[in-house]
Amino acid sequence: MLKYITAIVIILMSFEIFSQAEPFKVPPIIPNEKGSIVTEYKDGGARWKADWEADIYVENGETKFKLVFNAKGVTSPFTFESTWRSVAIWKAENEFYPLESETTIKNLSGNVVMIDKKKFNHKKNTAVFEREDFQLDTYKRTHYDITSDTLIVEGIVYALRTLPFSTDTKVKAKILSNEPELYNVEFHQRGIEKIKTTDGEVDCYKVEVVPKLGVLGVFKVFFPKTYFWFTVDAPHRWIRYEGLENGIGTPEVIMNVTNY
Repeated sequence: MLKYITAIVIILMSFEIFSQAEPFKVPPIIPNEKGSIVTEYKDGGARWKADWEADIYVENGETKFKLVFNAKGVTSPFTFESTWRSVAIWKAENEFYPLESETTIKNLSGNVVMIDKKKFNHKKNTAVFEREDFQLDTYKRTHYDITSDTLIVEGIVYALRTLPFSTDTKVKAKILSNEPELYNVEFHQRGIEKIKTTDGEVDCYKVEVVPKLGVLGVFKVFFPKTYFWFTVDAPHRWIRYEGLENGIGTPEVIMNVTNY
C-alpha cells in the first residue's frame, strides 16, 4: 500500500513549483578522515556496521571529494546479511555537489546481488540512476531533472556541515534517495542537545529534514521524523541520524558514529 501512496505523492509533487536553493559550500574536510558507524533498528536490535574514509584530491585540475564506505549487515531492500561498498565523488571547488556514486552489494558468499549507480550532468541539470538487480534479473534506468542544490545520501553529512548553525535559517535542497526518488526538503534547526558518544557527552546541533509536500501535507504521516546531529564545535562532525533507512517502506533506524 505504501508503494502506491509513494507513487501518488511523487506524481502530484511534480505539479508544485519549488524555488531553486543556493548550491552548498565546500565543507571543512580533514585529510584522510575516517570513521565508523553502528546502525540499529529504532525499536532496538543491530542492523549493520560500517567504516568510511574521505579525502580531497585534484583530478584534471579540478578539486574533488571522495567518500569510500564499506559495510556489513542487513540493508534495504534485502532481508539477509550482506556486504556493500559505496564510492561517491563530489565536486569540491567553490561549490559542493555530487558528480557520481556507485554501490555494490554482495551476499556473504561473495556474489554480487545489486549494483546502484548515480551520474550527474550539472551542465544539463540532469541525473541518471541505474540499478541492476541480479537476484531479480532486472535493470532500471531513471532520469531526473535536478538543480545545483541536489544532494545524495552518500556524502550528505559532509554537505550539511555548512548549514548556518545557531540561526533560524531554513535551507532548501533536493535529495536523490536510493529508492530512488527525488525529494524536495528543507533543513530546520531544532536547537542544541547533548548526545552520548563513546567519548562521552557531546553538545550537538539537531537538524530536522522536513519533506516539502505543499498541499499534500497530509502524506507527511508516512514520513517519520528525520534528524541529524552535528557537533557544535567545528568542523561540525556528524554524530547521529534517526529516521527511515532508505525511504518509505524501509525500517526506521538510528545510526551512531562510534569513532573518528
